[in-house]
Amino acid sequence: MKRLLESIRQHQSEISLGLMIAAGLIGAWSQSYAPARLGDEMWRLADHLARQGTFADPFGSIATGPTAANPPLYPLLLAVLIKILRIPWLVYGAAILMSILANAVVAAQLPRISEVFYGSQIPGIFASVLWLAAMEHIPGWDTNFTVAGLLMFCIFTSQFADSKKRWTNSATFNGAIAGLLFLFNPSSLLVLLPWLGFLIWRSKEHVRHALRYCVIVAAVMSVFILGWGGRNYVELGSFVVRTNLGMTLYASNNDCAQSSMIRDLMNGCYQTHHPNSSRPEAEYLQRVGEVQYDKNRTADAKAWVRAHPSMFLTLTARRILEFWFPPAEVIPPAYAFSNNFGLADYNQRWMRQQHGVDYAIWIVTGLSICGMALMVFRRQAVVVFVLAVLVVYPLMYYLVVSDVRYRYPVLWLSLLPAGYFVYELMSGGVLHLKKASTMQSEQAPVLR
Repeated sequence: MKRLLESIRQHQSEISLGLMIAAGLIGAWSQSYAPARLGDEMWRLADHLARQGTFADPFGSIATGPTAANPPLYPLLLAVLIKILRIPWLVYGAAILMSILANAVVAAQLPRISEVFYGSQIPGIFASVLWLAAMEHIPGWDTNFTVAGLLMFCIFTSQFADSKKRWTNSATFNGAIAGLLFLFNPSSLLVLLPWLGFLIWRSKEHVRHALRYCVIVAAVMSVFILGWGGRNYVELGSFVVRTNLGMTLYASNNDCAQSSMIRDLMNGCYQTHHPNSSRPEAEYLQRVGEVQYDKNRTADAKAWVRAHPSMFLTLTARRILEFWFPPAEVIPPAYAFSNNFGLADYNQRWMRQQHGVDYAIWIVTGLSICGMALMVFRRQAVVVFVLAVLVVYPLMYYLVVSDVRYRYPVLWLSLLPAGYFVYELMSGGVLHLKKASTMQSEQAPVLR
């Protein structure tokens, strides 16, 4: 085992490149086995942007006008592809290729962020191997780009927050990355802000410099947030960053609701409560306006929760479990997706692929619990950031239908502790906890 670890240590760059290539090859095979669906809401927004130049009409039932139900950057990226490539299957192919590339970047960057966390790339290499089993391309949403972007932001900021060289340009650049991540997925703030707080906290000898650096990052990021909120104030009459909470809560908490998205779709409950597929809901949204609709449906969801506390608690308990351990769903043969890519057994192929991803995430979750316990025992500073995000980020997803894509923006924060535990298990470090516990909490350990 020590020979293997020594060999990994001596060939870290080559292994990272190999993991990146492996991620690309696995992504290509996965696409050939069970092609990914591009999605509907993002595609409609992109098509509307490309053809009419406005960010509107995301729902499939009727045209509802200007919207903030979805973040703008990914539809804009798809719209650019539509304008350039024009042919639908070329646009689809380009979206798939970019999704696969984003996953490959994650595979290559996990060792680098591991060096930031632990002082060594080796835990990240093990984390990257686990990522190869757990990743999937999701071209219908921003997910793959959000994950890659969060990793790059944390790596870039960690390199300059303690350095006084070229820090102003670096802070501005990283603030722009943070702003773009917000426009990909506003929930990214629940990772970005704790990370900036962690950088300040860990920079005990250079806290003033780190504070100035992070303030500039936050200020530049705020320009993007204010810009998007200002657009929504003009178009929708309210300074909001997103208006989908109410519709999602309402579609997830009602008399026919199930805990997971797939089961809710299969029994038709989600379709009858969400404006994307329900014409009455879309007409109501159109009549009262998107902002007021969001408020009204939030109030309706709260009223249902008060009237059905037992059912709500049951749904929530299941969704908490399913966020960390995605359910291996079963799709009846009679149920069919709108596009099966000409494959008669597409549903079953897609579910087999999903089961592999689900079980891989189960393993990652289990290993990460052990890894974080070890990190806490060894008083590693970065565990404060990891635990803070993993406690706060999922809270909103415990209240709505579970979907594996909700886990991905923070899956890397499970992968790294999992890889750390695997490394320590292989190197025998788990057997020397007393010695490890003497390490200072503010320093990353020098791994053997």
